[in-house]
Amino acid sequence: MKGKMKATRLRQVVSDILPVDVHCSQPVAPDSLPPTGADCLVSCFCLESVSPDLPAFTRALGHIGKLLRPGGHLMLIGALGESYYFGGPGVRIPVVPLNEAQVCESLRETGYTLIRLEVYTLPQDMRVGVDDVTGVFFAKAKRD
Repeated sequence: MKGKMKATRLRQVVSDILPVDVHCSQPVAPDSLPPTGADCLVSCFCLESVSPDLPAFTRALGHIGKLLRPGGHLMLIGALGESYYFGGPGVRIPVVPLNEAQVCESLRETGYTLIRLEVYTLPQDMRVGVDDVTGVFFAKAKRD
């Protein structure tokens, strides 16, 4: 019953799902968002997975920043030290291996003020062989 109630509440507040291409300077279709921009964006394990290198990751941060209103917030969760993950049997997907300093610098370069950064180092017994991730970061940033 709780699951049905949660699904009903979610359907009441989610008005649309938008396709996003973080590597385009205009990541969503025109007029998809209010002209003032979004209040908040959330990205979880996305940008490092779709970017071929650190410069592309940084550009993607800049592109999605254009979707935020001035003072809007970005909640960014991602992998640290990960160079690949398996997307299925024999499907090895490359990832930009980021470190904490690179995440902070990329945010700064693209017009964000870092509010909070938390880093979790993955213990060896939690590394299960589907990737080579060493940790996870949780960043809250504000668009300047």
